[in-house]
Amino acid sequence: MDALPLHDMPYRTVQGASDELRSTAGPHELMPHDPCYPERLRRWLRPRPVWLHGQAELLDGRPVCTVVGSRACSRQAEERAFALGQALGQRGIVVVSGGALGVDAAAHRGALQSGGPTCAVVGTGIDVRYPKQHVGLQDDIAQHGLLLSMFALGAPPLPLHFRVRNELMAAIADVVVVVEAQDKSGSLITARQALRYGRTLCGFSGSEGVMSLLSSGAKLVRSIDEVVELASAKPESAKPESAMPASAKPASAMSWQADQAKESDSWAPLDATLTADEEAARAVWTALLATTSADVGELCARTGLSADRCAAVLVDLELMDRCTRLAGGRYIVHAPLS
Repeated sequence: MDALPLHDMPYRTVQGASDELRSTAGPHELMPHDPCYPERLRRWLRPRPVWLHGQAELLDGRPVCTVVGSRACSRQAEERAFALGQALGQRGIVVVSGGALGVDAAAHRGALQSGGPTCAVVGTGIDVRYPKQHVGLQDDIAQHGLLLSMFALGAPPLPLHFRVRNELMAAIADVVVVVEAQDKSGSLITARQALRYGRTLCGFSGSEGVMSLLSSGAKLVRSIDEVVELASAKPESAKPESAMPASAKPASAMSWQADQAKESDSWAPLDATLTADEEAARAVWTALLATTSADVGELCARTGLSADRCAAVLVDLELMDRCTRLAGGRYIVHAPLS
């Protein structure tokens, strides 16, 4: 993995806001309390520091359509994603995707070709070039659109990063469209999160993954114009929401522990689709309840789990609003969604 040359680049590592940040050319960090923190990111249920490279204002006020699909997609899906990116870009709709191979790259390129806005939400540090084939594409997006990451500089492309990335792509969207997906495609995580956040979810027919979403409330679309029409509408949820409902904000760790310790035997995942390792999730959750805060190493010692397994479960628990990651890599229990 190659990294962007960060020397001589004005990137921010301290708190404090400035009107000049919006025009900063290089990577910079923004905190949730920063006045320049993009309004779209406040729709995420767990606002956290993010790294941006490019035009942060793209996530303020404009309609947003997240386009997802398989990396190893068909030629038809790639062409459709490119044309969709073009059509959305021509209408000034921000095309959000993950910067991956296949559908993601085609959607970004279509938006860029039309001169429209596009944002790549990456699952690595913003300075990490991944995949290597997209060095030029990432440069173009940083110059004409926006690169966005919630991970620290240098963070590698770990599988668990992409699950969190997929949730963010759903949270900031008005509409999420699945161009093509296999039954176990990672893009279906984004789709399920879209339903969880109450976003409009649609998909093109012709793939198992899309068809599996129809029973959950996804809309089947037959043309690019249908997607553009959906994304052009002004849904109520398009208004920036407060970061979290009161019941979802991190409560005092000790007071929340006191309430939950009484019910530690009544483990009930909020969303069973988000954890593939319930036994480990239960063990980590119980360990968190027994302490004020803990890092991965401490949780491994308490549970006997490997670091990789523990880290993966912590991501699942974050997605389930069971825990919150603090600065320094420590975790605390988190009040569940009401």
